[in-house]
Amino acid sequence: MTTTPGFDLRLVFAKTAEGAAELVSRQHGLSTVERRILILVDGHRRLADLPPFARPGEIGPIVNTLQSHGLIRLAGIADDPPAQARPDDPEDTRARLQWLRQQLAGSFERELGSDGRVLEARLRDSISIEVARRVVRDGIEAVSQRCGRAAADRVAQLSRRAFAEPETD
Repeated sequence: MTTTPGFDLRLVFAKTAEGAAELVSRQHGLSTVERRILILVDGHRRLADLPPFARPGEIGPIVNTLQSHGLIRLAGIADDPPAQARPDDPEDTRARLQWLRQQLAGSFERELGSDGRVLEARLRDSISIEVARRVVRDGIEAVSQRCGRAAADRVAQLSRRAFAEPETD
């Protein structure tokens, strides 16, 4: 069974013996993202749980690659999660991530000068809210170490407002 762009996000895959061996031997020349997904496939996680670890649209082709190499196999189909545990609509997540980037734009460069540009770039390149949250935590730590607690508190306050749900009309 191979997945298509409209694959069921409830599908659960497990590593095969060859997949477990691949983690040690690296014989198949997997990309970093393919390897990361292979590591995360555990026979329990649904495909819906994997997108934070890859860019949008990558999961289907990665699953196909891993299956074609015999590294994973279909283990089953999970039940739908309860409504409150369902993943956010990807369009809403993209819009929220864009809003977050706008709210925090320039904050690290203001505090760290040109050294803040790396953090600004990492924030712009964040592929999920969780990745953006990690970048912001790293940034607050860098600001604290370099500029002191007061500067870190300014960035932390701004980030708390940015991570709050955006107001909708």
